[in-house]
Amino acid sequence: LPGGADEKRHDPNDGVELTNEPDMITWEDDPDNLRAKMPCGHAIGPESLTAFCRSLVSEGKFQFFCPYVNPTNDARCRAEWQYIDIRKIGLLTDDERIHFESKISENYSFRALGAQECPQPGAREYAFCWYCLHEVKSSHSYRCDNNLCGGIDPRLAILKNAVTKKVGTVSGVPSRRACPKCGVIIEHDRLCKHMTCPCVCAAQLSARKTAGHAVHSTV
Repeated sequence: LPGGADEKRHDPNDGVELTNEPDMITWEDDPDNLRAKMPCGHAIGPESLTAFCRSLVSEGKFQFFCPYVNPTNDARCRAEWQYIDIRKIGLLTDDERIHFESKISENYSFRALGAQECPQPGAREYAFCWYCLHEVKSSHSYRCDNNLCGGIDPRLAILKNAVTKKVGTVSGVPSRRACPKCGVIIEHDRLCKHMTCPCVCAAQLSARKTAGHAVHSTV
């Protein structure tokens, strides 16, 4: 992480709660450069916060969750951080704000809305198959004529090949399901059987069993 004279430092009067608790990621505990408390209560420095969130958007993420792990019981915080708090507590520069806001919008479009990036950027007009991304050979055909294209949304393969798991007392629950409102794929990670779609629809999904088959229903 960056340091030295150009290291980001909070002004005690900027409205951010400061603490002498160590940084949750780097364990930095410099008493002359206090850490800030995130809304969830865990401490982090502006340099560390910026680097952590930059790594997330570089991986295609558009949401930010607290990475704190309790050293005594390995319990994870996982509280969601809002970008407005990251911008303030991370002391983002103008260039960093432009980068973050551009990547968050781009990642949300691709991950949550299912947008596809044109494989020939800069082309005046380029007709391509939504599934295989290759150029459509015939404008008069409804289906893609590329030999290697199955004409199937690749997301369906993700759902078809999802492993099953036991959630609570329900066995055989698919680990990945598509939101019934917007279609975004959601993966059950752990704990609660209820899941909230990260998209703007915010649909609630719950694992249940119907006619002997485990499914996810909207609640």
